[in-house]
Amino acid sequence: MKKIYFLVSAALLALFTSCEDFNQKNFPDLDLEAKPTNLVTITYEMTAADFTTIANTIKKPVTDSLATNNASLTKAKADLAKIKADPLANKADTTALKVKIDALNTEITRLNGRLTSVPAYVNATKIDQNKFFDETLKAKDYIPVLLAQKFNIVDANSSIKVTYDMVNQNDTSAVSTTNKLTVTDADFLQMGSGTNQPGRTLNFTPAMNIMYYLNLYLKSKSPYAAVNETRMVRYKFNSSTTVQYRVLSFNGTDWKCANSQFALKKGKWQDVVILKALIDGIGDFKAISIKGDQVWAWNSYKYMLMTGYVSGSYFDNEDWLVSPAMNFAERINPWLNFTHVGRYFNAGAPVPESMKKAISIWISTKSDGNTINPDDWTKLEIPAAGYPSGLNWTFIPSTGINLSAYAGKTNVRIAFKYLSSAADNAAGSWEVKNVLVTEE
Repeated sequence: MKKIYFLVSAALLALFTSCEDFNQKNFPDLDLEAKPTNLVTITYEMTAADFTTIANTIKKPVTDSLATNNASLTKAKADLAKIKADPLANKADTTALKVKIDALNTEITRLNGRLTSVPAYVNATKIDQNKFFDETLKAKDYIPVLLAQKFNIVDANSSIKVTYDMVNQNDTSAVSTTNKLTVTDADFLQMGSGTNQPGRTLNFTPAMNIMYYLNLYLKSKSPYAAVNETRMVRYKFNSSTTVQYRVLSFNGTDWKCANSQFALKKGKWQDVVILKALIDGIGDFKAISIKGDQVWAWNSYKYMLMTGYVSGSYFDNEDWLVSPAMNFAERINPWLNFTHVGRYFNAGAPVPESMKKAISIWISTKSDGNTINPDDWTKLEIPAAGYPSGLNWTFIPSTGINLSAYAGKTNVRIAFKYLSSAADNAAGSWEVKNVLVTEE
């Protein structure tokens, strides 16, 4: 009977093993479907406490060490006191404890010094005190710290749109003069004169919920605002001479400050926007002229312009407009989009064929951004629908150009290359703006 039992057991084991192998071989992702997922797509508005969370998280390595060393110091001092109070204790132990106490005091002083001297910790303290981001303390650098704390169990490719407070960073030229407001002393008084209210100091201070007051202020000044309308508000901050500004948009209910989209990629929260440029100036792009006297230049109508046609004459040109370096190390699926228009690219030739010879997009991971070595650059394909007609001055979107082949790379630059020819009477005008590189 034992032999029969053994044979039956072996047969069952073989049966289950073969089933497992069959499922694994033919349905490799079967088990994954049973696992719960937590893919989120939400909006989140930062609170004052969130700025403190960011600061504390950044400073945690030092503050944790301080707590450990302070606890050790307290214990060492207590042990020393016991030895001194005990007439039977080995007094020689006091020497070792005093050495330990001195070492702990030295380390505590060093750690406290790091909090006030190391830029990362100094900036963290500023974030906690200010409760806003600006041109130095950039949201894209710090919001991922918060998201990693608050949303640490969501799945890859989750997306969160974060609304946050930002000062002195928006493109104010995009706001019309009539929509630029200044908070007066009378306005501050109307906001209240109690403790930590603007009317008492006639300015805003870090202790105040500035966005709360600006929301009420704009609701009173623009009671019939439409959704997505924008206002710029100047006000005194923390003194009678320091002036800040915020650019706010109306969402239909309240006036809000800035927002950015973040996605969880490769285990890290990242700003979806990798590069946003040529909106209010050339910024960190660089114009590099290889041939000809004409160069890329920013036009007052808010676009970059390159043309080899001047005063009725055609000129030979080769000009590059090169982006700042981008880091794709943690990226998976970046895309390039821009807006442009082209005209007068040799009217005698088909359009856009002549245009294709004259305008092109290139990419490099080797360029230093200051010189052009053709071997460092690879031409990107502009989709047919992404070319202007050449018949008018109507700006069109380029249609997306996928850059996923460069995911994981660093020092990624794109460039807009322009050519014109005097011999061919070919010198069109190319206008480019609103360059956007994003993680899909």
